[in-house]
Amino acid sequence: MGKEDFIYFDHVTKDFGKRSILDNLTLSIPSEGIMGIMGLSGCGKTTLLNVLVGFWKPSKGRVFYNGIDIYGNKRVMDQMFGFATQAGSVYPKLTVEENLCYFGRMYNMRKKDIDDRIEELLPLIGLQDSRLELAENLSTGMFRRLDIACSMVHNPKVLLLDEPTGNLDPVLRKRLMALIKKINDHGTKVIVTSHLLGEVEKICDTLAILHKGKIIEMGSPSELKDKYTHDQVIRFETKKKNYESLIPILKRKGARNIFQKDRYMFVYTKNPEKVLDALLTTLKRRRDQLISVEVSKPSIEEVFEAATRG
Repeated sequence: MGKEDFIYFDHVTKDFGKRSILDNLTLSIPSEGIMGIMGLSGCGKTTLLNVLVGFWKPSKGRVFYNGIDIYGNKRVMDQMFGFATQAGSVYPKLTVEENLCYFGRMYNMRKKDIDDRIEELLPLIGLQDSRLELAENLSTGMFRRLDIACSMVHNPKVLLLDEPTGNLDPVLRKRLMALIKKINDHGTKVIVTSHLLGEVEKICDTLAILHKGKIIEMGSPSELKDKYTHDQVIRFETKKKNYESLIPILKRKGARNIFQKDRYMFVYTKNPEKVLDALLTTLKRRRDQLISVEVSKPSIEEVFEAATRG
């Protein structure tokens, strides 16, 4: 463990009966930026967070926060972490304000400090006009935001979010991701788990892939993409959409993988300029035209598939 380690898992194993969910896992989490833990359902993401927050003790190994053993200083560590679980902790029969007050008292906060913190949190989560609303009457997205606020009422240094966008529609997921980014910008370290890889890629500065109880890869989204592929992806749409006849031409110019999805054609190549030049020349000759074209790195989903397959 180095001095720069903010949170450090030191060869952590967590067994349930004869089954190891975390298997001799080592992980160093930086203090800056949003950290994403990616993995399939059942891979151990929730277990990792429960071990980190101190709900479950490792079968082997230790976890450190700024060099301090979490389990030897549990009472102090409880103040450092906030945890919004998949199940949620909000009480439906209490109002928004009553829920925040209740969780503030759970953390032994003084009434004035709770009141001041509520005035900070309500605008942050966009519930200032719903403070007297019963939680059971809130929309799904508002309920989820309240749950996150309850985990932040004691102003933790680190906020843990376990699959925060689960069961939300795409619009609500996008809004919640914007809120998570906002929370991080306000100075709270955020660690989020998700199996929705495309979403965490957009907000996370560091990503770790959890697979079979171990962290098998870690880095920024661009670092992981650079490691697993040197290809670029060209996504284009043409007016005539006569894609089948383009395949042999583009392959001769260096396209390695070509497939159609919906109205788009996807081309993987190490030479995007050469392929694009051939595409434009062919379309002009055929009196066809591009409606849209985009060149980018492969998706983080593809990186995940390549890493876990290996």
